[in-house]
Amino acid sequence: MVRIPPDEALNARLARWVAEGLLDAGQAERIEAAERTRAAEGADQAGAAQTRTGRAGAAQTLTGEADGAQTPAAGTHPAGRVPLVVEALGYLGAAMAVVAGFLAADRLWPDIPTGAQLALAAVAAVVLGVAGALLRDAAEPAFVRLRGVLWLASTGSVAAFAGVLAVRVGDFSPQVTALTTAGAATAYGIVPWLVRPAPLQQLAVFAGTAVTLAAGIECLGDDVPLWVPGVGVWLLSALWGAAAHRGHVRPRETGYVAAALGLLVGAQLTMNLAAGHLLALATAGALLALGVALRRVWALLLGAFATLQTVPQTAERYLPGSLAAPLSILVVGAVLLVLALLLARWSSRTAGTPRPPRSPRAVR
Repeated sequence: MVRIPPDEALNARLARWVAEGLLDAGQAERIEAAERTRAAEGADQAGAAQTRTGRAGAAQTLTGEADGAQTPAAGTHPAGRVPLVVEALGYLGAAMAVVAGFLAADRLWPDIPTGAQLALAAVAAVVLGVAGALLRDAAEPAFVRLRGVLWLASTGSVAAFAGVLAVRVGDFSPQVTALTTAGAATAYGIVPWLVRPAPLQQLAVFAGTAVTLAAGIECLGDDVPLWVPGVGVWLLSALWGAAAHRGHVRPRETGYVAAALGLLVGAQLTMNLAAGHLLALATAGALLALGVALRRVWALLLGAFATLQTVPQTAERYLPGSLAAPLSILVVGAVLLVLALLLARWSSRTAGTPRPPRSPRAVR
C-alpha cells in the first residue's frame, strides 16, 4: 500500500474540533487513520490503472523529470515549523513579562501601593486576554494551545486583582478573601470557556467553582467542620462528571479528569469522619472500575494513587501501631499488579480486533 503523508488541513480541523469539544482525542485519531487508509487505497487503485495504461503515466513522469519539478516532503516545509515557533515565543514572552514585572516592582518600588498593584494586575489581565482573543479564530493546534495558556494567565491575573482588593482594601478574613478571589476568577473564566471550550479554561472554571463553593460553606460559621466543604466539593465533582458525560460540559474528556480530581480532593477532606474513609475508598474503587471499563489510563493512575493514599490512612486510624498499614500497602500493590497484568493480557487479545464504527449520534 502506498504511504500517504499526513493531511495537514484535516489534522488542523480535527485539532480544532477536539479543542471545541466536538470530538475526543480517540475519535480524532480514528478519523485521521480512516482517511489515510482510504487515501492509500485510492492511490493503490490509481497506480494499478496507470500501470495498465502505461504510456500516458510514463510520459508524464518523464516530462516532470525534464522540468526538474520536485515535491517537498510533508512536514519538512519551513512553514510547518512557524506555528511551533510562535507558540514557544508566546510562552517565553508571557513568562518574561510576568517575571520582569514582579522583579521591577520588588526592586524599583519596594513599598508599592495598593493602587499600583491593582493597576498591574488589571493591565496584565487585559493584555493577556486581548492577546488570546487575537488567536480566537486560529485553527493551528499550536495557536490553540497558546490561546488557552494566555487566557489562563489572564484569569490568574483577575484572581490576583481580586485577592489584593480583598486583602488590602476590604481587609477581609481568609475565608471571605478566598471566596472573593475564586468567585471573581470563576466569573471571568467562564467567558473564554464559553467562547472557545478548551481544556485549560474548563479546568480553571472547575477549580474556581470548587474553591468558591468550599469557601462559601466555610463562611457560614467559624465552627464549620472540614468534612462539610469536602462533601460539597465531592457532590459538585459528581455533578460535573455527569454533565460531561451527557455532553453539557466540553471538552468531555477534560470534564471527566476534572471531576475525578475533585472527587479525590473532596473525599480526602471528609476523612476526619468514619464515613469519610468509606467515601474515599469507594471513590478510589470507582475510579479503578471506570479506568477498566472505559480503558482510561489516567483513571487507573488516579484510582491507584487514591488507593495508596487512603488505605494506609484508614489502617493507621483503626489499627494504630500495628503492621496493618504496611501490610495494606503490600496487599494494594499486589492487587494493582495483578490488575495491570490482566489488563495487559486483555489488551493484547483485543488489539487485533477492529472496533465497530460509531454512529453519528455518539459524536458530541
